[in-house]
Amino acid sequence: MRITSEENDMRDAAVLDDPAGRYPAYDFSRPAQLGRESIRHLEAAFESFARLWSSQLTAKIRVRAHLALEWVELVSYEEYAITLPATTAMVTGALPDRDEPCVVQFGLDSALLWVVQMMGGKSTSLPEARTFTPIELALVRNLMEGTFEHLGASLGPLLPGGPVYSGVHYNPQYMQVVSATAAVIVARYTMRLGDSETSATVMLPASAVVDRLAETGSGSTAAHGAGQTLDQVRNAPMEVTLRLAPITIGAGEVLDLAPGDLLRLPHPETKPFELVAGTTPLARATPGAQGSRLACTITAIHEETN
Repeated sequence: MRITSEENDMRDAAVLDDPAGRYPAYDFSRPAQLGRESIRHLEAAFESFARLWSSQLTAKIRVRAHLALEWVELVSYEEYAITLPATTAMVTGALPDRDEPCVVQFGLDSALLWVVQMMGGKSTSLPEARTFTPIELALVRNLMEGTFEHLGASLGPLLPGGPVYSGVHYNPQYMQVVSATAAVIVARYTMRLGDSETSATVMLPASAVVDRLAETGSGSTAAHGAGQTLDQVRNAPMEVTLRLAPITIGAGEVLDLAPGDLLRLPHPETKPFELVAGTTPLARATPGAQGSRLACTITAIHEETN
């Protein structure tokens, strides 16, 4: 067995990285999370949409409707789909110059209640869920065309343009308009129709929203954010080490070491030392002193680290 000083450096670096295991492992299979400001901006837009959609439903179906926003989050489409019923109404809206649609989802039982009320009937409870007949689909489409107008008006510059009704899907697992791993922004609502309570969601393709979400802030805010990021990077603590050329010795020699023993180092006296961060060489430096403290003078910077 042979022990090198580089192996000791690697072990020490591993201990210094996270000795207490305080930092959870990052899951690269999940989308990155939205910032606090972005979430607040989206919540304001989705709450505005909730008010407009509530007013539209109340006027159209002659039943008092109320929507309350529960939360907004960034997830993969697969994570979103598994939270939905196996059969539900997923109304897609086409976005200008985009292949991925936005989706307004609600229960089929809720939509059938809307149809009953729009046809002049009366219902105090949600009907049994089933897919739409052609006449029911035409009524739902007419209603949803207005809903997508409200969605476009509420989100404004966050979308590439106003969404336009494009179709209804009944099974979220088989809706192939969005890949399973694609990142989507989901707003979940509690929907109250008279005495009945159910849920609804709005899904937006993250690729169509995130860049515009950043652009909606003022230019100074964006610049300030970039400056803050740079400042944090510059102020991040980093351990650097002044390192001689490594020496390799046998384990037996290590066990026989005693005070007063000398080890011949292969580092020439005139050769500068290596300044390293972890195992990455940063520069070459010569040792010296500044007052009562040891110091080093930088003699050369490794170009590849700039």
